[in-house]
Amino acid sequence: MQDRLKIWAILVLTRVAAILYAVSGSNELTVNGFKFKKLDLSQLMRDTTAVADIPDRDTGASRVDTTRQTVLFFGDSMTSGLFYRLDEYCQANGHKLYSITWFSATTQSFAESNLLDTYIQRYHPTFFIICLGSNELFVRDLADRKQYISAILRKIGQKPYVWISPPNWKKDTGMDSTILAAVGRKRFFDSSALTLERSNDHIHPTVSASYSWMDRVAQWMGTAGETSHPIVMHRPQKKYRHTFTDYYQTTFSAFTGTDNPERHRRYFK
Repeated sequence: MQDRLKIWAILVLTRVAAILYAVSGSNELTVNGFKFKKLDLSQLMRDTTAVADIPDRDTGASRVDTTRQTVLFFGDSMTSGLFYRLDEYCQANGHKLYSITWFSATTQSFAESNLLDTYIQRYHPTFFIICLGSNELFVRDLADRKQYISAILRKIGQKPYVWISPPNWKKDTGMDSTILAAVGRKRFFDSSALTLERSNDHIHPTVSASYSWMDRVAQWMGTAGETSHPIVMHRPQKKYRHTFTDYYQTTFSAFTGTDNPERHRRYFK
C-alpha cells in the first residue's frame, strides 16, 4: 500500500512540475531539489537542416591530382583563343593536349554527332575541358539544351571534367544557369562576369584577353577545394612552341568510316 502511495505521489509531483514548467517564465525550474530546464519547443518543430548544411554534390578533392593527364579540350570558336595558353600550361605541366575547335558549334552539335565519340575512342583522354554555350546565349528551348548537355556528359562518362562558361557580351536567357545546374558548381568556371577586351566583332576576346582568361581558369583548375578534381596547372615560366588544334567548319556534321581527326589538324598562327 505504501509503495502505491509513493508511486502516486511521484506521478502527482511530476504533473505539478510539468504545469509549473509550462507556465514559468524562467528557463530553469527547481522542484524538491530536481532541476528542470525549459525546452524551446520551436526547435523541435523547425527543419533542422539548413541550406548551408547540405553538402555540395561536387565537393572538391582534398588534394591535387599530380598524375599527367591526357586532356581533351573541345568546344566552339572560343576554344581557338584559349587553346594557345592552355597548350602552354599542358606542356609546362607534362599533360598531353588534344583540342577541337568547331566553329558555330552548340551543345546539340556535340550531342548528336560522332565527333566527340571518335576522339574519345582514338585518344583515350583522362580529363576533359569543355567550352560551349556562346552560340546558345539567347536560346529559349532550355529544356532541349539540358538534354544535349546530358548527352555530352554521358559520352564523357565517369572521367573528370570542367566546363568553361561563355564569356557573355550580353545577358543570356538562361543558358549559363542550365549548364551550371547540369554540371555542378565545382565543375563550372563562370566566365559571364569577366571584363575582357573584345576583337572587332565585339564577341570574341582578343588573343591577349584569351590568355588572361585561360590564366584564371588554370588557377581555378589547380586549386584544391575549388574544383571537383584539381590537376597540376602551374603557371608556365617560358614560351613553348605551340602544338596543333583540330578545327571543323560550321558545315561539319559527322565522321565517316574513312575519316580521321588528323586531316582536320591545323596550327593557328
